[in-house]
Amino acid sequence: MEARVLSRAAPGRRGVTLIEVMIAMIILTVVLLGMGKFSFNFTRAVEQSEARTVAVNLVDQRLSEIRSSPNYSGLETTYNGTEATITGFTGYSRVTTIVHTGGPRPTYTNDYKTITVTVTPPGPITPIKKTIIVAAP
Repeated sequence: MEARVLSRAAPGRRGVTLIEVMIAMIILTVVLLGMGKFSFNFTRAVEQSEARTVAVNLVDQRLSEIRSSPNYSGLETTYNGTEATITGFTGYSRVTTIVHTGGPRPTYTNDYKTITVTVTPPGPITPIKKTIIVAAP
């Protein structure tokens, strides 16, 4: 029987050198670190977006309550103030400010209330603030 040699490496070249392996490891490390940083930043952005969405919903909820209130003259006593804690939403706080302009007719031509609601979410996120004007019925 005769033995056959299928292929032979070029003389002097038998595999991957140590320098090639080290360069490949460095490139792989840089890529993995970049992916890790991207993943961390993406997760943080999603969490902040969720916190902003909850804050916007809390502002809209308060404004809807005020709009649907049948007691125009008692809006200040009912809603004006600060909620340091909101049930079910840990870390959120809400400030409602109501400023009355004018007065009842016929003495005053204007009678409306400017209502500003500000919700501060937890963490380093800018507070969400909305203002509406409610006219006397």
